[in-house]
Amino acid sequence: MDNSFYHVSERTIERVAEVAAAAVPGCRTIDAKLAGLAGRSFPRINARLDQATGSVAVDTEIATSYPAPVAAITDAVRATIIAHIRTLVGLDVSRVKVTVANVETLPDTGRVTWDQVAEHEAFVIPTPIEVSSTRVEHPVTKPREELAEIQARSLVEDMRGVVVPAPLEVAHPNTPAPVRVEGVDTPEPVRTFSPEVPEPQRLAAIHTSPTEARVPFPPEPIQPWAPRSREVVPSHPQLPPLQALKPVEVVRFAPPREVPVPRRAPLKQITVNRQPLKPITVEPVKRTPIASAPAPQPVVVPTAPAPKPLKQITIEPVVKYYDRSR
Repeated sequence: MDNSFYHVSERTIERVAEVAAAAVPGCRTIDAKLAGLAGRSFPRINARLDQATGSVAVDTEIATSYPAPVAAITDAVRATIIAHIRTLVGLDVSRVKVTVANVETLPDTGRVTWDQVAEHEAFVIPTPIEVSSTRVEHPVTKPREELAEIQARSLVEDMRGVVVPAPLEVAHPNTPAPVRVEGVDTPEPVRTFSPEVPEPQRLAAIHTSPTEARVPFPPEPIQPWAPRSREVVPSHPQLPPLQALKPVEVVRFAPPREVPVPRRAPLKQITVNRQPLKPITVEPVKRTPIASAPAPQPVVVPTAPAPKPLKQITIEPVVKYYDRSR
């Protein structure tokens, strides 16, 4: 396969080699998150691509199960990685270094035997690509629509005359009515209030009895209480003397004045140079008569080409493992 028309990243080759190594029986797949704080993920692939020669060198670290044939597992991993990279990526593999970095103990039911590793197929069959044929569709045009009538409007209809506003009416202010002066009425005199004097009361008789020890002094006569009345002096309000009225002058803030109004000019006649309308003639569309069905064409039967001799294909099998008994 010619590799001059496409480019493959080293990450893609590492992913293909990782899946190929995990497919070999006895090669354990360990996630770093499940292996603990100091754990590592397996298998670990490091690929170095040489763009000039179109070859790739792969370094692989795997973890195998115990008990298992470790040598056979490494040979199977090497053969599977080479087959997958050649078939799927189309590159030649110059070197595959496999390092067993970890061994895990499995129960008796999960033991991997030599026969299971020998029966593993290193080849891979790529998934065929299905290409659907493109369907050619012819564009469909819409039927021809009838033209709509266009109504033209003249600008003369939109013209209007100029209206001159009427002259302003000047309003004269009215002379205010004179102020009527009213006199002040003299108040009525205040009526003097005289209180009523009560009638004098009748004195009661007092009987005294002589004593030997002392002679009492006779009591003083009781003077009846008589209210005193105050004389009210009426006071009349004093009004200022009447003053002569002063004449009031009315000053006009906006004296009227005559405003000359120009005379209304007569309207001028406007002539519009409008081209005469051209008559439009609609030619009838000639419809083609319905033709009969076309005559059948002769059927062309294709002829098969002459058979060519087959070419010889040589298939070189990939070595799955080495025979270490020799």
